[in-house]
Amino acid sequence: MAIALAASLCVVPALAALLWRSGGERPVAALLMLGALALVVMAAGRLALRAAGARQAAPAAWVLGACVSALALNLLAALFGLLAATAFFVWAALVAALAWRLRERSPADPWGPAALLLCAGATLYWCWDLAAVYGTLLHDGVMTTWTDQFIHAAHLSQFGDPRAAGAGAMELAGTPRPLYHYASYLLPAAFARPLDLPGLPLATSLWVPLGFLTLCAGVYTLGAALAGPAGGMASLAALTVLPDAASYGLMNRAFGYYWLMLQVPGGAYATAACLVSLALWLRWRETGARRLLVASAALVLACLFIRVHVFLLAFPAWLVATALAVPALAARRATVLAGAAVALALFVLGYYALVPGATPALAQFLHVIHDVHPALPLPFGYAQLVRDYGAAAGLVGGTLLVLPAALGVFLLLYPASLLLLRRVRPLRLADALPALVLCVFLLLVIAAPVAPNGDPTEFGHRPFVLVYAVFAIWTAAGLASWLGTLRRARAWAWGIAGLACLGAWAALFTSPDARWDEYFWLEPGVPQAGHYIRARSAPGDVLAVQGLETRRVASDPAIQLVALSGVPAYLSRPFIHATRGGAAKRTAEARYAELERIAAEPTMQAALERAGELGIRWYVVPGSSGPRWDAGRRHAAFVAGRIAVYRAERGSGHEQ
Repeated sequence: MAIALAASLCVVPALAALLWRSGGERPVAALLMLGALALVVMAAGRLALRAAGARQAAPAAWVLGACVSALALNLLAALFGLLAATAFFVWAALVAALAWRLRERSPADPWGPAALLLCAGATLYWCWDLAAVYGTLLHDGVMTTWTDQFIHAAHLSQFGDPRAAGAGAMELAGTPRPLYHYASYLLPAAFARPLDLPGLPLATSLWVPLGFLTLCAGVYTLGAALAGPAGGMASLAALTVLPDAASYGLMNRAFGYYWLMLQVPGGAYATAACLVSLALWLRWRETGARRLLVASAALVLACLFIRVHVFLLAFPAWLVATALAVPALAARRATVLAGAAVALALFVLGYYALVPGATPALAQFLHVIHDVHPALPLPFGYAQLVRDYGAAAGLVGGTLLVLPAALGVFLLLYPASLLLLRRVRPLRLADALPALVLCVFLLLVIAAPVAPNGDPTEFGHRPFVLVYAVFAIWTAAGLASWLGTLRRARAWAWGIAGLACLGAWAALFTSPDARWDEYFWLEPGVPQAGHYIRARSAPGDVLAVQGLETRRVASDPAIQLVALSGVPAYLSRPFIHATRGGAAKRTAEARYAELERIAAEPTMQAALERAGELGIRWYVVPGSSGPRWDAGRRHAAFVAGRIAVYRAERGSGHEQ
């Protein structure tokens, strides 16, 4: 209990400060919920560590507790249809009962709370501006972060907001939720009902910070497993202070580690799980305790429900590493690697043979990665290679260019750290794990298909965050191990010289990622309309927007209103349902046709009656003028900027 309380004191103030930045009006409730969250996560993590037979370290307990709690809440919500807050309190009661039943005196952990405090400080630094996004949006109508946060906000509301209870998919209300890795949304979604917050402030001021904090804790845990507390601190510095590969060298914005971790935090949660899995794997290698191996495997498998893209990289890498570490197979490493390559080839060939419409993504992937994303045009980019040397040479060269673009300076520092380590101890299998992860990543890039939504980078690009993190941690821990073997005076001299060189390099040769300054202006009136609908809506309400785009769009007024109100949409982003095919496509097409009929009705009464029969309560019309049946918007329930909101009486439910 003392460790859990110490951890709470380390992380709760930082998380509370970020949550309050969103403009929430219930600070006491927020503080109580954050305190409960920290206690439950730490208690669950300690129980998990005890079950695995691992050391009771606070950062590892935080990561394990966050993963186990998220999965438990996801299961409770899926099986019993519970709101996230209800599921959280059920889970909290179970954890408290188990913790009391299995209570024991734990050894002191002097470094753990200090590490969590540093993790909280890094989270404050990286998430401070993001936490203010919601307030800026309400005040200025400008989205100062990636528009995908609207989609994440909708996912948070569908699990946590009473307005969305039982509505199923937030972008196609009344239909089942599509298969997706939802687990990371459940902990922040538990705050929706107690704090009465829509999804967007929860996404930017809680979901993202929780993910980054958990990532930092995982970074420290793996670094400490490799080189003790000094390795943990060095690893934490490498992944929170050093510029990432998008800031120098090829300056390829696709490989902005910090950008992706903050804009797609599901990757942060999953990467943290993989890093702790590797720490447990290393401990298994030392002790041979099978419980550690089982716990390591469980964390990798958990990524399937947290961030499937990371799972696609971590799972095969973990299998191969474990096979190479088994004594009976250690003498046949070439055979193991050849067998793994054959198994992968058979899987890929089977996938393309059995999945209709599956298309290899490599050529499109390289075009998007190298010719669209770089901040600076390269004279030797993928397109230039294809023009000068042909398609085959372009594929090979473009794939190899991924290495410096994704890893940056760590592509050189990692082998350098191995050379230094070799001077003080023999190299081990564990020292080659980053190279193994990189090989699996390159195979994934080569073999990945185009995603169902048409994005050729979906499966080959998103897992790179794990590769970058593993390389940075092994490099930092290796250098820390080498410095630890030197006499104190020499270690200090090398350390200071290295920091001076890194500081000069960061100041002279790196540039900020321009995407941090990219803003998105919403249709004037959308934030006010979202606030209006939320204040007057009830469970079972559905909103609909006239004139939706059918082409591929990053967001539309419908998903924006869902994120700001917590009310599910009759239809949003029609193209995304079309890419899923089947019932979702047919339902979306039918609903789009119904919305067109409502817009074409001759009178407002007929239009709103039709909307009510379809289960629509809030009918929203963007534009400077109203619908044909109320061009002057005189009869709208609410008008702001270019948005008019009409209220319909709900009928018997959805017809489609």
